[in-house]
Amino acid sequence: MRMMLAATLLSLVVPATAGAEVYRWTDAEGRVHYGDRAPAGAAERVDLPSAPPVQPDPELAEQRERGRRLLEVWDTERRERTQAAAAAAAQSAERESACAWLHEELDGVRRAAYLVRRDAQGGREIVASEERVRYETELADTIAAHCR
Repeated sequence: MRMMLAATLLSLVVPATAGAEVYRWTDAEGRVHYGDRAPAGAAERVDLPSAPPVQPDPELAEQRERGRRLLEVWDTERRERTQAAAAAAAQSAERESACAWLHEELDGVRRAAYLVRRDAQGGREIVASEERVRYETELADTIAAHCR
């Protein structure tokens, strides 16, 4: 962390002083001062040594790559959770629709005086009472097993 901070500070300082002139002077009390403007008195120009080229930090590059991979994993997991939630919502909506139809069918069977079905030739025939009871029971059992 300190290396990264030092590299950042150095990268900010070096460009600022690269083309700037620096002056050195001593005041009446003997204190040495540095500045970017020469005072009215005697000041000598100081040549700053050029900064060594900044070498990329392999540890920093590795940390960035790990961070990038971690973000990719998190993004993939988020997409999978979103897709799973959408699939669950669609399945729930389908179940609710089927349950609504089952409830309507059961109510219709219970209210009807008699049930009619189509025979093999396309004609209509009345369903026997035992078969009607069995159908009503199947509907009620299906509702109890799959609907809330």
